[in-house]
Amino acid sequence: MPRTNKLFVYGTLRRGFPLHKHLRTGTVRFLGRAKILGRLFDLGNFPGALPSESPANEIEGELYELTSGAQQLKELDEVEEFFPQRPDESLFLRRLTDVELESGEKVEAWVYYLAEKPTNARPIPSGDYSEARRSRS
Repeated sequence: MPRTNKLFVYGTLRRGFPLHKHLRTGTVRFLGRAKILGRLFDLGNFPGALPSESPANEIEGELYELTSGAQQLKELDEVEEFFPQRPDESLFLRRLTDVELESGEKVEAWVYYLAEKPTNARPIPSGDYSEARRSRS
């Protein structure tokens, strides 16, 4: 059983984006808008994040509670190309991180981080993928 059933999403799993369908109504509970420390990159069709210790680097997103955590995380691992038995072959790595809700409450949640720093990706200084997508179109 996973240590937490909370999941922070910052990109195409957010509401209004194509992969949000994997967070089906009835299987997740939206807990609110939230943020984590990290640096966000635009990889074309989706973003990727790297962890950061600096309060100057924040990523905006959404926090969810998974109703059947272990099974849902297994499905999301496939979507995010995270292979727990072969992390060196993974696009993303699922890690626990501190998340801050708009209320100021802090919780621990799973986040999919890039497995390695991207070489040809545009940084998203605002830390908000939905804002970056709007400015691109």
